[in-house]
This record gives sequence, structure tokens and C-alpha cells, in this order.
Amino acid sequence: MNTFGVKKTMTARMLKGTALLSGMFVVQLATAQVPDLLNALDTGGRAMGVGGATSTTDASPQSALDNPAGLAYVKSPTTTLVLRNLPKSTTTIGGTFTDRSLSTRAGSGRTALSHFGYAMPYRKGTLGFSYTIGGFIDDLSGAANLPNGATSIRNLREERKAQTDFFTFSYGESRGSVNYGFGIVVANQYTKFSQQYQVFDAGNQQVGSTNTTASDNGIGVGLVVGAQGSVGNGGSQTWGASVRTPINIQNNTDTAGIYDQIPGKLSVGTAGRLDQFARGSDFLVWGAEVDYYFGGQGNKVFARDNYFGFGLGVEYSYHRGDDRFPIRLGYQYSPSGGDGFSDRNALTFGLGYRPANRPYSVDLSFARPSMGSRFDFALGVTYRPTK
Repeated sequence: MNTFGVKKTMTARMLKGTALLSGMFVVQLATAQVPDLLNALDTGGRAMGVGGATSTTDASPQSALDNPAGLAYVKSPTTTLVLRNLPKSTTTIGGTFTDRSLSTRAGSGRTALSHFGYAMPYRKGTLGFSYTIGGFIDDLSGAANLPNGATSIRNLREERKAQTDFFTFSYGESRGSVNYGFGIVVANQYTKFSQQYQVFDAGNQQVGSTNTTASDNGIGVGLVVGAQGSVGNGGSQTWGASVRTPINIQNNTDTAGIYDQIPGKLSVGTAGRLDQFARGSDFLVWGAEVDYYFGGQGNKVFARDNYFGFGLGVEYSYHRGDDRFPIRLGYQYSPSGGDGFSDRNALTFGLGYRPANRPYSVDLSFARPSMGSRFDFALGVTYRPTK
């Protein structure tokens, strides 16, 4: 008799509970090093070019999620839209079925709308709405033949996918020298894990197989609050802080054992302007931000621990004629958030176009992952019709 018993072919909807699903996959996933952007995907826009270092200090419809206090600086109706490629990775599995060696390569996946936002003044402050992809993984792992005691595992294929969509409704208002903001965050969480392989004995006879898939969409609700202010001569330095609560995913019966709670996020950042390092009417902007992810669940297949990430960056605002051309450079540290995942850090850079007397601006950003062969890219457009 083989070590896997009788032949198994099943789907996730045949399972009576998520505990069986979690137990089945956890051993196989324990060493799978998927590049980790499950919670830390950079949507794109200006901040991506500076390593995400200005997310909590910027003022745009993206602030609805990043820091709703920033909405208070939006003084006219404003629309933002960002397109970016989503990350994809492939993993080659070696070693044995239960003691694996892995070679993972980060790459470039499909291009998608990663953010859409709208903000408008309302009473004493500003209302904002945004759609944002806040987390994403897409990994395909495989091996042709892996030893497993007296048997061998052949044609192994494992797929891990997750996408977190945030729909945020926020309000920001200035009170004295400090802005405050709050919002409601509705999360749609898509999760999928599949595993297929055949089992062969020492006589090269197939004695078993597995073909299992679990996928589901779940919904959860959380809150986001933030504050923002300025210090220094003429407000030359800005600070910001925001916190988003953990979000429990509901109505995800088939995948509750895989991923069941989106961690909360605490962000603290600062940015400043330096004129002494620029020429003429040019100026230099620097930024730094620390993000802390908390409240995840470490006992799931997509395990989530508490962890820190950060971003650093600079922007040189080059002035020519009546227009400005921001040039950006940064570094973003996105560490592993749980067992089975690896860091995904990146050097970033970008360009902007700020035409005078025009209602739009454009931002093009790039990121080069440390373990990737291709660049991430994002194209953002901001439109202010009443500017």
C-alpha cells in the first residue's frame, strides 16, 4: 500500500470544513517562498516612484485609504486613476516532496486598474472615495518528479493567488494646524489555492493522485483614521500618521482555512522640501515612511505575522518654462509577512509631468524587485477640472 492510501480526486466544495483543507496544505506550503505582496502592494502614482515614502503625507483621492487626513488639502474636485502591472512569480521545486529546495523568480503579470479615486470639497472638509488593490500574489510552483520515501510525486503543480480590493469612503477636515480624517473600508478578498500531482510506486505504477482546488470571495469591513500636519518654517516639513483596522473576512467558507483576516496597517511618515540643494525655482522633496502590519492570523495556510516595512525616497522638481518635471528615486522594503513567504524589496524611480494652466498631471513610476528579472510599472493620471 502506498503512503497516501487510496486514490484521491476532490474539489474544495466536497470538503465539509476548512480544517481539513488547512491541514492538507500546511505541510506542503511550509517552505514555499512566495514573494510577499499579500498586504503591501504599492498601487502606483507619485508615491511609488519614491519607494512609497509619501503615501501618508500626500494629498489626493488616494489619501482616502492611505491617510484620510490628507483629503483636507484637496480644495477642488479631483479624480485619480492608476494602471499598473501586477506581480507574478514562478517557483521550481527540488529536493523531496516534504523537504523542498526552491528557486523562485519574480516577474510581471497582467496590467490592471489598481486605483480609481474621486475627492470633492464638502462643508468644512473634503469627501473622498477610492478603489484600490491593496494586496496581490500570483505564484505557480511545480516539479516533474520528487522523491517521497518509497514513492515519487510526479507532475506536481501548485497555484497560489490572492487579491485584496479596498473600497474606501472617507472624510478629511482641517482643525487649526492639524488635519484629521476617518473612513470606512470595505474589502473584497479573493483567495485561491490548488494542488495537483500523481503518486507512483517503486515499480513505476501510478497508485494515487490529488487534484484539489479551493477558491472563494469574501467581504469584510474596517475603519481607517489619520492625522496630518506641518512643521518648520512656512510648513516646509509635513508629517502624517494613519491606522487601518484588521478586517475579518466573511462568507469565504471554502478558503477560511487559507486566509481569513486582512491585517491592520499603521503608517507613520514625514516629508520635507529643501530649496538649498536645487537651482533657480527647482526644489528637492524627501520622504520617509514606516508601515506596521498587525492583527493577522499565523495559523492559516497564508500565514500572517506582525511585521514592519519602510520606504525612502527623494524627488527633484525640475522647472522648465511654465511646467514642472518631477524626477524620483527611492527604495521600498517589503519583508516576508509569514511562513512560506519571502521578502520582495525594490529600487524605485519615476517621472512626473505638471503642466501649468492645465487640469491634469501625469506620473510614471517603476520598481525593480531585488529577486525579479522585470520591472514593475505604473501610470497615474490626476485630473482637476476646476483648477
